[in-house]
Amino acid sequence: MLFKQRKKIDFISRILNFFWPRNGWGRLFKYTTLRIKRLPGSPHSIALGFTFGVIAAMTPLFGLHFIIGIFLAWIFGASVIASLIGNFVGNPWTFPFICILNLKIGSYFYESAYISTINMKVISNELSLLWNAFYSFCIQFNIEGAFLYLSDLKLIPPMFIGSIFTIIFVSFPCYFMSKFIITNYKNTRIKLRKKKI
Repeated sequence: MLFKQRKKIDFISRILNFFWPRNGWGRLFKYTTLRIKRLPGSPHSIALGFTFGVIAAMTPLFGLHFIIGIFLAWIFGASVIASLIGNFVGNPWTFPFICILNLKIGSYFYESAYISTINMKVISNELSLLWNAFYSFCIQFNIEGAFLYLSDLKLIPPMFIGSIFTIIFVSFPCYFMSKFIITNYKNTRIKLRKKKI
C-alpha cells in the first residue's frame, strides 16, 4: 500500500512513542507546526482553534479536554482540527507541571487540607469523583447527584481556580504568536505562487 510503513509498529512501541517520540521532540515540534500552518482556513480561525485546544489542556477536567476544545472551537467558528492539535500541549510530560502550577496558584484563593498531602490515592479519588459527576450530569441527567460528587472534590477546585489565571497568562501570547506564524507562512506561499505564474 502507498505510504504504508515498512516495519509494523507493535502496541508496546506505540505506547513508548507516545511518551518519547522515536524521531525526537524537535522533529515532532516541527511536524506539528507544519501541520498547523497547512490547515485550511484563515489565520484567525486556525490560531483561535489552536488556542482553544491549549486552553482546554490547561484545565483540570481530565478526560474532557478534547470535548472542551472542540466545543469552544465550534461555538466561536474556529478550526476544530487546530483545537485538537492544541490539545496535545497537555501530555504525560506537561500535565504534572500544569497541575502543580494550577494547584499552587489556586491554593492562594482556595484552602484545602489535602493540598499538603497529595498522593496517588487522593488523585485517583478526585478523578473518580469527576467522572461520576460527568456521568450523572450528562448520561443520567441527575443534576443533584452530579453536584453531590462535585462537592466532595478537594484538589480539583483549587486547580480549577488556578487554571483560570494560567489560561489568561497563556492564551493571549498563544493566539497572537500562532496567528503571526500562520499569516507569515500563508503570505510566503502566496508570493511563491505568484512568482511561478
